Amino acid sequence: MKKNILFVSVVTLALTACSTTLTNPNISIILEQYRNISAEPKTNDNLARLIKQKDNCVIEFIGNFQTGKATEHWIFKGDQLISAVSNVNATIETKQTIFNVQNPVQQSNFNALKNHFKASNLKQCD
Repeated sequence: MKKNILFVSVVTLALTACSTTLTNPNISIILEQYRNISAEPKTNDNLARLIKQKDNCVIEFIGNFQTGKATEHWIFKGDQLISAVSNVNATIETKQTIFNVQNPVQQSNFNALKNHFKASNLKQCD
């Protein structure tokens, strides 16, 4: 009898815990990703991801070079580029560059990256 009561109590507690656990609204979701896209900077191999965050989206571009790696993050909402940054970790240097999002060259690079992703996934970034 005590074993049955203990079992029922444990099951009830477990079910209650599962039903009251909240999901994290700040979690990022990868909507789409591609390997070895045609993009600047030229790389030996690369990975481009479209990531949905709570209030915006990010295009993450990771490119591998013979001497290191570059990681770019392009943060945007809809058609509006909010910020963009590049981190280079190479054998000869490590540096971070914050892009001027008003610069036409940066806007062109951003749009070229966006064009690799499906319109239906980009729509989730509005």
